[in-house]
Amino acid sequence: MRWVTGLLWIGGLFAQRSLYLIYFTEKPDSLLLYPERYLSPIALERRRLQSVPITLSDMPIPDEWLQKLSAYGAVWGVSRWLNAALVELKEEQPLPALPFISCIEPFSRVRHASRGSLAGLYPGTKNGNGITHINRVQLEQLHLHTLHSLGYKGQGIRIAILDAGFPFMNQLPEFQPLFQNGRYLGGYDFVDRDSSIFEDNPHGTQVASVIVGEDPETGYIGGAPEAHVLLARTENALSESRLEEWNWMQAAEWADSLGIYIIQSSLGYSTFDDPAENYTYADMNGHTALSSRAAALAAQKGMLVVTSAGNEGSSSWRYITAPADADSIVAVGAINSSGEVAPFSSRGPTSDGRYKPDVVALGWGTYIIGLSGEVQQASGTSFSAPLITSLAACLWQSKPSLPGWHIREALLRSADRASAPDNTYGYGIPHAEKALKILQALKPSSAPILQLYPNPASSHLTLFLADGELGWYNLEVYDTNGRSVFRSVYRGMTEISIPIQAWNKGAYFVQLIPYQGDRYFDGIFVKI
Repeated sequence: MRWVTGLLWIGGLFAQRSLYLIYFTEKPDSLLLYPERYLSPIALERRRLQSVPITLSDMPIPDEWLQKLSAYGAVWGVSRWLNAALVELKEEQPLPALPFISCIEPFSRVRHASRGSLAGLYPGTKNGNGITHINRVQLEQLHLHTLHSLGYKGQGIRIAILDAGFPFMNQLPEFQPLFQNGRYLGGYDFVDRDSSIFEDNPHGTQVASVIVGEDPETGYIGGAPEAHVLLARTENALSESRLEEWNWMQAAEWADSLGIYIIQSSLGYSTFDDPAENYTYADMNGHTALSSRAAALAAQKGMLVVTSAGNEGSSSWRYITAPADADSIVAVGAINSSGEVAPFSSRGPTSDGRYKPDVVALGWGTYIIGLSGEVQQASGTSFSAPLITSLAACLWQSKPSLPGWHIREALLRSADRASAPDNTYGYGIPHAEKALKILQALKPSSAPILQLYPNPASSHLTLFLADGELGWYNLEVYDTNGRSVFRSVYRGMTEISIPIQAWNKGAYFVQLIPYQGDRYFDGIFVKI
């Protein structure tokens, strides 16, 4: 099989070389002038709609840096968000010392042993004996069927599913509406670095069925049957290494560049085939594991990350696994149809004391569609997470102009344990109708179009103009005597940071004048 060949080839490389994360100094501000070169029109439209700024972290690593770095070893890939590159160096190769490098971290250096599949299945058969809506329990538990009756089925919401493979998904009749109606956005295999996405481990196909599967014979219907889907294989189910976390980050950045709203991830990381790479519980603090850092950055970009809490509740580890420890994302635990938490469902808190999981859904006997097209039951937080993804997509359809953090807040506030969250159920079972009311009650932001922060400021002033388009402006800052202290060309929807250490204390005026038209914006900040 093709993926086994790839496994052996990479293994040979790891036996002789080491991978390093090489972080760069700050990118030049000039990259911000042309964000449309790096973000798709759909991605820019999502940012504009939700007033999410474009920052230097959205911009690429300068080509000249990568060219110079390649003289030291093979560049496996780059991360715009981390401002870093993953580089393969020979054991005897000295670490590069270049002026644009800020620090270097060892990443991974061994090949990994085989492991089993990601989730266990209960036997199940296709049931055509007059039973309708066979998966009604998992939808009704969240009151998701009510949103469907109101016409909210995830239409227009783009979901990226990060998983271990999607075999036969393009062939199974239960997924054909996705392809026939133009809602399949494409796919990429970040493990083998090609576009052969409909193969490998079946876990991703099963997860996707909970969201967009449809089986008229049994009445099975996914939780967000009209959503758009992007597929990314980031996980090699036969091994466990931090390289898979790198794949996760690459896929998240790719998803962002294509305007994705929700990242669905039924994956988790704590221990690896090389014990030297293992995380400790202390590392479950939201900012140590690479996948957790990536998930938090995705949330900053306005996306909603929904991930499984982990299946370690009955193991010696017990706790949530990365990226479930990330802040501002939704980590999902598993319950049965009676609302009892599954023994295997990972517990919280994070090592820095935050409640986890965030919410729970049916993951102990979830109805899925198997590779034969049969409706089966499966267990694991892998299958509770896509139910919450589905709920989030249907809610978001009602107000697509909101960024992801508002959707997360509605999920948590609507849940049945919101008044007394704990580290077993989190905030509990979200309630679709209550969450919808919370979102509908939100009023349009009255924040000024020109945002300056912090105010007062001491070292840097950040400026963001949410003007709804990528218009060009002349930016000028004056002191109270009318003297210009800063002048630049600026584009709306981009966020820039101005160093102000050399400025005198006092009040300043910021003026933006568009290249076309006569309107302008003034803001004031005070330097401490």
